[in-house]
Amino acid sequence: MNIDHVTMYASNYEATKQFYETILKFPLTSEEQNRFTIKVGKTTVTFVKAPLEEKPFYHFAFDVPSNQFEEAKAWTKGKVELSQEQGDDEVYFAFIDAKSIYFEDPAGNIVEFICRFSDAEQSDEPFTASSLQKVSEMSIVVTDKLNAVSSLHEVSIFERDNDEISADGLSFMGEREDATYLLFVNEGRTWFFSNKKSTAFPVEITLNHGVSVKVNEELELVSSLNSL
Repeated sequence: MNIDHVTMYASNYEATKQFYETILKFPLTSEEQNRFTIKVGKTTVTFVKAPLEEKPFYHFAFDVPSNQFEEAKAWTKGKVELSQEQGDDEVYFAFIDAKSIYFEDPAGNIVEFICRFSDAEQSDEPFTASSLQKVSEMSIVVTDKLNAVSSLHEVSIFERDNDEISADGLSFMGEREDATYLLFVNEGRTWFFSNKKSTAFPVEITLNHGVSVKVNEELELVSSLNSL
């Protein structure tokens, strides 16, 4: 499974656009009125201007080449303040042999750069935003996680390692060998490296094998085999 495209809303729109285009220098693939799209390796990400009264935010992770964690961290610290958890500005996940850093963009998104030491490809080029390989995690906040998981079963996406689905915590949907996941979480969970509570907002994700997953304006999750 690969995440081909993500569309999400962004408040503080002009500052968000400047952040990704000018400060981090992500490749800009298209721009229309009230929306712009950046390229993140195998994935494209579109930010759409949110209505003025709304403040949507999301959590997503970008893959760092497996040999460039320290370089990526230094590069990021030169452009944005890293978030901290109990005084640490990085975390090691032993169960997947990976390290992550986190920061917030001007829209309030919780952005993660994750380096999967045994899964991600290496790079010989100096690290830049163009070095990032893909969106490997996209969190989807839902009002009923058990029903949301069942919806993905209908399009042949299942729990990582056949993990048992609980009502609390994160549920990783996708195969470990692909190292790409949709993360389901109920509302009200405190995000790692943040004091924000998970909240459902509209989002659209297109996967490489024709599956689309969408949280619509009514905050209902819809998945199908049709492309977005």
